Amino acid sequence: MRVSPETVEELVARTWRDLTWESASIPNQGMDHAVVKLHGVSSSEGELADMIPETVVIRVPYEEAYRVQAPLESAVVAQLSKRHFAAVRARHEALDAGKPPHNTSTGDSLPDTVRVPGTVRQSYVRGTFGTDQPLMLTMQTEVRGEPMAADVWSGMSEEQKRWAAKQLGGMLAGMRSLDPDLPPVRQVESWWCDGAGTTELNRTARSLPGKFALMKRRLPVYLEPNLSSAEMSHVREVFAELDGMLRRPGQQRCLTHGDLLNTHVLWDEHGGVGVIDFSDMTVGDPALDYAHFADTAPELPGMVLEAAQAAGAPLQGTREDLLHRAEVFKQWDNIFLLIDHYRTGSSPRVELI
Repeated sequence: MRVSPETVEELVARTWRDLTWESASIPNQGMDHAVVKLHGVSSSEGELADMIPETVVIRVPYEEAYRVQAPLESAVVAQLSKRHFAAVRARHEALDAGKPPHNTSTGDSLPDTVRVPGTVRQSYVRGTFGTDQPLMLTMQTEVRGEPMAADVWSGMSEEQKRWAAKQLGGMLAGMRSLDPDLPPVRQVESWWCDGAGTTELNRTARSLPGKFALMKRRLPVYLEPNLSSAEMSHVREVFAELDGMLRRPGQQRCLTHGDLLNTHVLWDEHGGVGVIDFSDMTVGDPALDYAHFADTAPELPGMVLEAAQAAGAPLQGTREDLLHRAEVFKQWDNIFLLIDHYRTGSSPRVELI
């Protein structure tokens, strides 16, 4: 069965037969999943009725790699959820004890931890397990907010901006605290095959070195016929610098979100920052997660890094070096999108120089 946002409701009804819902909406879509929101959800199973939020998000991967990744993604994000709920609990305990809340950005703000989606249910679509076209459904809690784009950032108060940076820094510090050599992060795709050595690149399709190798093969087909000589020179410079960055021996490696575009970083004035779509997580260079913050505001990468360090995130090398690598990853991602633009037409024609 072909997967599309329009077919998701049918897949849910076929698989979770105890569920009914009042309406559905289709949010902005990414490349890798069909995503639908169900509203007014209820279950006919008495013992399950109170376990289903009124609004849920349903995600269905298009490709096998993301289907296989789905249970692991849920397990890793659950580790981050524990940090959020522990902070919420600590806040309420402080209030009960007559102490002021940890954060006073707004009268009813949550603590300095991001909101992340929790997995409510997850299973293969009924009748597809063991076939040549298995489909995986993941039901998640809704993370409310609007993309924290530049216009949203400019409308935030200075206190809200500091709060948002502190939340993002806290999330990254939490991710850095998860040992890449222990479960569940040990099962996450790594950029390197030699662990702490970080010189033997893993070129499987989901790793960044694997995507980079594919980009190199596609460069003469999709970019050389369409770019100016100055643009091609820029592409080669970025590729050469990234080659050196990936092969640095003994570099810091950690769990990375991998795709912190402002469409995945949501702002809500009451809950602060919410982060969604961890499906591109890998074990790699921590600089990758700072690559897109500058799209929101030039100062945001530095603010988040300062907050992450304050929350205990380790830093190998200098702040300036990490932020420079983040800029290189941003340039690399622009080239990735440009190849996709000429190959599929799905991505915008970004300007490289």
